[in-house]
Amino acid sequence: MRRKNNIERISIRYYLLKKYVDFCFRLFYKVRYIQKERINTQEGNIFACNHQNALMDALAILTSFTWQPVFLARADIFKNNTIARILQFLKILPVYRIRDGYEKLSNNQQVFDQTFQVLKNGTPIAMFPEGNHVGIKNVRNLKKGIARIAFSYRHETSEIKDLKIIPVGLNYESYHEPGSSLFIQFGEPILISAYDNEYADSPAKATNTFLHDLKNSLQLNSLHIENEVVYPVADLLAQLFGINAKVKSNNTGDILKNQKNLISRLESLYANNPDEFKKISIHADSFNKKLQHYKIKPEHLEILFIKNKILRIFWQSLFLTVTLPLYIYSLISNIIPVYLIERVTRLIKDPQFKSSVFFVGSILVAPVIHLIQAAVVSILLSSLKWGLVYLLGMPLSYWFKLNWERLFRGWKNSIKLMRRFKNIREDLFVLKKIIDRLLKVI
Repeated sequence: MRRKNNIERISIRYYLLKKYVDFCFRLFYKVRYIQKERINTQEGNIFACNHQNALMDALAILTSFTWQPVFLARADIFKNNTIARILQFLKILPVYRIRDGYEKLSNNQQVFDQTFQVLKNGTPIAMFPEGNHVGIKNVRNLKKGIARIAFSYRHETSEIKDLKIIPVGLNYESYHEPGSSLFIQFGEPILISAYDNEYADSPAKATNTFLHDLKNSLQLNSLHIENEVVYPVADLLAQLFGINAKVKSNNTGDILKNQKNLISRLESLYANNPDEFKKISIHADSFNKKLQHYKIKPEHLEILFIKNKILRIFWQSLFLTVTLPLYIYSLISNIIPVYLIERVTRLIKDPQFKSSVFFVGSILVAPVIHLIQAAVVSILLSSLKWGLVYLLGMPLSYWFKLNWERLFRGWKNSIKLMRRFKNIREDLFVLKKIIDRLLKVI
């Protein structure tokens, strides 16, 4: 394996690209941070994150600070030399697994040595210890790679150094909806030195204890639903509470805390009072089936929690009508990049990769097409000035198109919900009372 030198060094080109990505990512999601102030990014720590949403998870942690962390990723994406060079520029190192070939596992030692150099340099490392992504609110069993790196760095390097593992919980309101909320909660750091005595007796036992503690910490900082039977009920009630709390402009930390309390209470009911849980489940199941029948996603239920529903719909209708000509212009101007991005997105089988492909296409492919279109405009009008004006307006038109469509989807679903309100009112009323009761019990 070819050694990737100096990946820990600060890169100006990376810095400029990151500034652009940070800006775009915060336009895509409404990012809110919890306990971010406790984090020191000037130390060589390992940030361990839950993994639900493919590349967007990496971007979520990357855009949280002004820093240049090194990521670890599965080795099979490094097979192509060109892609490998790009990944090296993006500060990503490969980790080999048994499925990559038993003979390649020895390459991990070289990767670990470079990882140790990164940590000694004071550069943070980011990892997803679950190993792969799944679009559910559940922290799965952790792979041993993070433990191997942490304990090897602590006990097998020439200088014995302590190391902090920072648990990071990524909590999406919606994985794919532009403009939806993303809550990022940073947990209490875990010191690897806390396992010294146990490691001296049994490295295997220390590894299991550490992974157990890290998993628990990730669960505390994430919306984690353990039981599959409880999942649809807890997921729905947590979403309903989150939408209502967002309408009321509640504190971000309080929203996440109460959502986790709801989940905990429901799991407790399922274990200790199954009859009570069944009653709640019947209403939740009825509500979910009606949403599916009307083809409405939970993230579009905001209108149900607004007092002046008719007034909100009126102002949305007025805005959409007045800005329709501008939307048509934006749609026509961006028809080529939109077509290309949507066509590629439809080819993606893994649904959790769709938002990643759409985002990357929007920030990389769309600007190239915009540049070509601006050049064509300059030639047709024989004016560089108007070509530049057109070019500067294209990113704004693309952003406007996405937000107009998001607002239109919300407006359309609001109309649909108001028309069907009498069919869902009873279940919604009962579920709201259940949420209030469960939170008061806790």
